[in-house]
Amino acid sequence: MRNKAETNRRYAIGTGIVLGALLALTAVVWVMRPADLDAATLCPTSRPIEGHTVVIVDRTDRWTSAIGDTLTEIVERAQRETAQYQKFSIVSLDADQSVRSLFSVCNPGAPSFFSDLYRGRRYTERDFEQRFVGAAEQVIEEVRAPSEASTSPIIEYVHRWLGGDDFNASVENRRLILVSDMRQNSPLYSIYAARGEGLAPVVEREFGAAGRDVTYDVYFIAHGQEHNVSETDVRNAWDGAFGAIGAQYEWRQIN
Repeated sequence: MRNKAETNRRYAIGTGIVLGALLALTAVVWVMRPADLDAATLCPTSRPIEGHTVVIVDRTDRWTSAIGDTLTEIVERAQRETAQYQKFSIVSLDADQSVRSLFSVCNPGAPSFFSDLYRGRRYTERDFEQRFVGAAEQVIEEVRAPSEASTSPIIEYVHRWLGGDDFNASVENRRLILVSDMRQNSPLYSIYAARGEGLAPVVEREFGAAGRDVTYDVYFIAHGQEHNVSETDVRNAWDGAFGAIGAQYEWRQIN
């Protein structure tokens, strides 16, 4: 009888361990399950996006092929730095004056055991490799081509994005990358026409509170087209403008 009782006890313990392990595995699989994704944007539908990186490429002045190569590196690196469930958008500031993004898709995440388990390897590879990475590469080839425009409404473009549903103050981890000569030139404000108030008050008014918690990365295109406004003057004007809104920013010059 004692041996039978001992056998039953061990069996019960073993069964409990197996059941506990199965429950733990089920919990892990449930917690690690990938988010449901929107078919068009690949953004999660069951949770907010976890950040948004917007690249605005200023194509209002022509640049060299070397700058085009650098632009490709900048955009590709920014896309690689976009984490899973964060959105990545590319905008072309050109003669069309359209603020519609050429590319705006969330990073669905590289294929993993859990994504394959829920969606299947073929679909996770398609979403990441073709619709996120590959589609952006096609857009980069488009925006690196030379272009020109008579005005450069940089402030207006940023203002538009700061008020967008997927880039407003409620979105965490917002990053704005400007690839531009930063020579604002529009009816709102022109850096070529000196004004008493300067650039800072205009930026402070147009960007407002929504622009303060954005991380700005400025890739300043130094193409030598001064038009009576030196590159130093441009840098100083924007330093004052970013300082007026207390923005966190990095300024990198490219030639």
